[in-house]
Parts: sequence; structure tokens; C-alpha cells
Amino acid sequence: LVVRKMSRVCVTGAAGYIAAWLVRKLLQRGCVVHATLRSLRDEKKTGLLKSLPGAAERLVLFEADIYDAATFEPAIQGCEFVFLVATPLLHDTSSTKYKNITEAVVDATRIILQQCERSKTVRRVIHTASVTAASPLKEDGDGYKDAMNESCWSPLHLSYGYSNVHLDVSHIYTYIFATVG
Repeated sequence: LVVRKMSRVCVTGAAGYIAAWLVRKLLQRGCVVHATLRSLRDEKKTGLLKSLPGAAERLVLFEADIYDAATFEPAIQGCEFVFLVATPLLHDTSSTKYKNITEAVVDATRIILQQCERSKTVRRVIHTASVTAASPLKEDGDGYKDAMNESCWSPLHLSYGYSNVHLDVSHIYTYIFATVG
């Protein structure tokens, strides 16, 4: 993957921990970054991204939501690379279109890939996933396997505990700020 200086790159879910680091690194490399967030009104999330070195010159924020995948198209337009990092932590219970997060994410990924194909500028799509999809949990959910590899997947019958729902976001942002520079 060769991302050159001034390459135009889209990063979905830019307010998340991994995506915010990715935005930071891309800006450091001199890329123009199209960053998507669920809400541009959340000053805590937009403020972090806007404060990154190079953001004033090369960061463009877009509002986009997995539950309405068409909203990603403006952010993708003109980009050479698209990093699919966005994923909701909890199911939007007001959604009448999807019965769970998995349906929403799979459909959004399909739609976003179609948008990338139509764009005529996207050369590569990089899709990320969480280690919670490839879990070292034993099938009965009682304990962990000795090793984690490509054969490990979260047992479908076990509910995911949303372990990071109550994560202190300000702690994450403080850590990113402390390492900027």
C-alpha cells in the first residue's frame, strides 16, 4: 500500500480510537483526510481531530452514519484510499430497517464498497475488524483457549458484553493528545 503525500484518503468512524490514530498518521504523512463521524455536533470528538497537526490544512470532516450508508458517498468522492473503520457499539433500536448491528454493518459495508467502485478514484479499500469477532473464548463461553489464531471466532450463541461502552473517552483522547507531537 503506497499512500503518497497529498493522497486523498477517507477514514470512516474517525472519532474512534483506532481511526483517530490513523487520521493522525495520515496527516503526518501529508495526506488530505476525509474523516467521517456520526455527528459533527459532538465538539469533543471533532475537537480532537481538528487539533491534530496538519488538520487545519488537510482534514475535511463529513457526517455519516452506518445506519444510513448513503451518507458516506460525499466523503469517498475523490479519494484514492478508503479505510472502513466505523462500526456502531450498540444497535440503534429506532432502526426499522435492521434487526441488529450485524445486519446494519454488513449492509453498510456492501453499499460503501459499491460507492467506492462507482467513484472511479478509489484504488484500494482497507476494511478493519475488531478482535471481538475473532475471540479466544471457549465454545461454552467459560474461559479462554490457549492460543488465538484464524480458527478463533466468537461463538454466535454468546452475547457480546460491549466491554468498551463505558470506556472513558476522555482518557483515550488524553492519551492521543499526550502522544501527539
